[in-house]
Amino acid sequence: MTLYLEYINEFDSYGIKKEIIFDLASKNKVAEILLPENLNYTPLKSAPRIGFLLGQDKSDDGKEYYTISKNYLQAIMNTGVKIRFLDYENPYKQMQNCHGAILPGGVFNNPESFYIDGKVLGDKIGKRYFAYRAVITEAYKKHKPLLGICAGAQMIGSLLANMKMYRSVKDEVLHPAIHKPKEDTDVRVHQIKLIHNTPIFDIMGIKQQENNVMINSRHNQSMVQDVLQDYVVGTPKVKMEIYAISESDGIPEIWGNDKEGILCVQGHPEDLISDKKMQRLYDYIAVKAKKYQTNQRPKVFSKGENIR
Repeated sequence: MTLYLEYINEFDSYGIKKEIIFDLASKNKVAEILLPENLNYTPLKSAPRIGFLLGQDKSDDGKEYYTISKNYLQAIMNTGVKIRFLDYENPYKQMQNCHGAILPGGVFNNPESFYIDGKVLGDKIGKRYFAYRAVITEAYKKHKPLLGICAGAQMIGSLLANMKMYRSVKDEVLHPAIHKPKEDTDVRVHQIKLIHNTPIFDIMGIKQQENNVMINSRHNQSMVQDVLQDYVVGTPKVKMEIYAISESDGIPEIWGNDKEGILCVQGHPEDLISDKKMQRLYDYIAVKAKKYQTNQRPKVFSKGENIR
């Protein structure tokens, strides 16, 4: 059944009531969730379909919604792809009709095995985690490309690469950078160091001489430094390469596997999308999805590639 998002003024986002999706799921129906009908957007001809796993918000009157912020939406539309939205009831089935997926940030409980501290706090794992896992599983099995943002990046790193996480950067890292400002009005940027001889320079369209860029940041948790990952036991399904780290504390900021079409960004480039370097992080998933659409396993990204 085809459904359309609508603008929700309370959140300044686009969304759909969760009860509508739940009702369809209870009848064994899978929703095809599309952009609002009145939104002036035309995908490029023969563009790939990108699945976006929706976030969630709760209104003052208690109603729950699946949502996507305007910044996320604009960054995706700038790529020219066809957009399909994934809910938490049937994400695996919805992903089967997509050529790639974007996993956004969000707040939810992770399995204790993700963390390097070895603590068992008994936090309950909710439906949102399982939705992320379903999308990642489908992508991994079919070699579909993935773009992970913030928590989405952490999920990909943990599930596919066996990368471990800090439960709290502020408490576990010596002299940490400010990865999450105290106030929403704070400038959400800090400096990251790009790792030479990695694909990130071509992905962002910058010269090798540019060692640093500024990126925004608003996360409490993170992946641990690369040197600590060396002590993690277990063989990863997908080996990740660190593309960029926080300049002051070494926290991984961007990582991925170019052969598999996987890119993970700890920050939120969609909030700085007027910067062409940040838009290109979203363009990357479009390029890789186009390759998948044409029955090619994602290949190494070449500078200047696009789907037009």
